[in-house]
Amino acid sequence: MGSSQRTSARTAILVDRMTAPLVKEDKILIEGRVQYVTLHLLDNSELTIVNTYASKTSRSRAPLWRRISEANFTANHTIIGGDFNHFEEMGTRGTTGQSGMHRRESTAWHQLTLQYGFTDAWTLDSFRKMSKKEFTYDNGRKGRGSAVSRIDKFLVSQELDARGGRIEAAPSIQRISDHSPLVLTIWGCTSAPPIPATYFDTALLKEEESRSALLDLWIGSQPTPSQDAEWPAWLEATSGRVLQCNIKIAREKKKTKGARIRSLQQKIRLAEVQLQRDPKDEPAREILMVAQGHLADLLQEKVARNHQLSSASWFKYGDTCSKCFFDFHRIGKKRTPLKELKTEGGDITG
Repeated sequence: MGSSQRTSARTAILVDRMTAPLVKEDKILIEGRVQYVTLHLLDNSELTIVNTYASKTSRSRAPLWRRISEANFTANHTIIGGDFNHFEEMGTRGTTGQSGMHRRESTAWHQLTLQYGFTDAWTLDSFRKMSKKEFTYDNGRKGRGSAVSRIDKFLVSQELDARGGRIEAAPSIQRISDHSPLVLTIWGCTSAPPIPATYFDTALLKEEESRSALLDLWIGSQPTPSQDAEWPAWLEATSGRVLQCNIKIAREKKKTKGARIRSLQQKIRLAEVQLQRDPKDEPAREILMVAQGHLADLLQEKVARNHQLSSASWFKYGDTCSKCFFDFHRIGKKRTPLKELKTEGGDITG
């Protein structure tokens, strides 16, 4: 991701902890512009993902496509994704003149696509479009200066075309970037089932409604004093019911927050589609800006919540009886205290 061609233009490929063990090779082809990672999949096939951030001028993009061609990727499947900063057909252009391809770049580009059998996933019938939005870039300006285009792409090989999947231009957030996230899903990949939640969310005890529901469930079926022998079995059974109720309430609250976020995303999608048809539609532009602001605030609240949970974990586990704890306090004891200061007016002792 980058905002300046001279200073902060960069690329990055992030993998989660489940994917990290599958990494076979990773390399930077052009610093700040092209890098790739090769994954060894569970079915013994290999997948190469190339991330590119192309230059804004056709003359600078031509050697970039040639360098990718010279890499000669040997994986079974190959994907190139990123900001290509050019157009192949009229349908990807915005409302104003944009970057096209000159002869040298066109030659290098077609050589690259023919060598690996690349096709834009957006144009393939095997990849279902999940939204009506047709662009990934919006400069956010009003009136005649407005421009939208689709310069972000995913190029997939023929093998991945056969698998199919879905592709979506997600809602944009102008505070973060003038580009919209482009999400590509490919069928045929297996993943481990999600691990069910088995922890007690203590945050629900701070809210009156959820606290009352849990308390009523806890005291609703207590055995009488004459049934002391039944206490162990009751305690185990009731604890399990309270835990399941806690998990159910937490999931409902998370579902409600998710519905609110999806509602804002839907407003953004509709406004962006309307602006795609009429870039001068000021009410749609206003709805887009307001929805983007509310969505950014919700995401910021989520970040603050995660930060709060991290701080709570530190307070809970940071002072445990561990080597790190003792080393931290031992450093303070080993410090040499200042007993005397020498100044021009004499010595100061304390």
